[in-house]
Amino acid sequence: MGFQSSDLEQLQPYWIAHHWIGQVLLRTPELPGIIAVLLWMVLGGVVLINALPALLCSLWFLSRYLLISQAHRLLNNGQYHSAMRLAQTAKSLNPFSADVHWLLGLIALQRNRPRVAIDHLKKACRLDPDDAKLYAALSIALIDLEEPKAAIQYARKALALNPDLFEANMVMSDFAETNEQIEYHLRLAINIARRPVERAFACCALANYLIEIGRRSEAESFLAQVIPLVPACPPASRGQLHYRLGELLTACGKHDMARDQFLLSIKIDPNGPCAANAWRAAALGFIEEHRSRHHQPLASHEVGGTDVITSLEEITSLEEMPSKRRSRSG
Repeated sequence: MGFQSSDLEQLQPYWIAHHWIGQVLLRTPELPGIIAVLLWMVLGGVVLINALPALLCSLWFLSRYLLISQAHRLLNNGQYHSAMRLAQTAKSLNPFSADVHWLLGLIALQRNRPRVAIDHLKKACRLDPDDAKLYAALSIALIDLEEPKAAIQYARKALALNPDLFEANMVMSDFAETNEQIEYHLRLAINIARRPVERAFACCALANYLIEIGRRSEAESFLAQVIPLVPACPPASRGQLHYRLGELLTACGKHDMARDQFLLSIKIDPNGPCAANAWRAAALGFIEEHRSRHHQPLASHEVGGTDVITSLEEITSLEEMPSKRRSRSG
């Protein structure tokens, strides 16, 4: 079922989220209880029985905060199932938290479930309609679901709230109508990137655009900027970046370097969204290597045999025994 062009208009905030006070209450529903207990303590004196409810409310808030923080860390490390469990626990403590639904949406995206991600991100936008990052994440999910019109609408909404938002500028570069607009948004994204992972993805996107228009040498200079940035990125992002580097290096004709990037992608994030494609690309790399060395295609009995790796475990362990792999190939 597609999303209509009026989808943004239909995504109305919950009535309580129209005002900042309501947004604070949705974010911290225990706050009224803490304030009431503190007032009771001021009026009735500080005794243990009066302090206990405030302590319980504070522990409730702290537990949610720690669960969300830990789930986000696990997501960045590529531990998607563990992140999902913690995020669901945080949701059970406060089902009206925009941060929890945003996190669940990001996890669903990494697990290749864009429809689930959209449901969570739409709810997050309704719970906190002034947070630009929620609309940007929703636009990315809509791109995965191949709904470009709705994606552009939400990206524009995000930019209206925060013109310097990295993710929204990246989305707008995908749908820019002229080459000048594409390059403008991508170079702007590089300039406003705050973290190494953001700059790395923006440089990859700009390199891809430059390859498409025939400016290959300039594209290679941006790829050279990405490689030293990758180790500073979270593991889940590193897996995607290595895969993207592999694709772009292949387009530049650097097949050996590309194959190494595909193998690194599998090793770092074997359960990530790029793992299957990286496996296939690495296997094709070994086929091409065989053809270039032996000047003939692989025989049918060799495919899946000694010259082409046929299991994820072998590919993942390849880096640990490079000399053995080359001798078997040669």
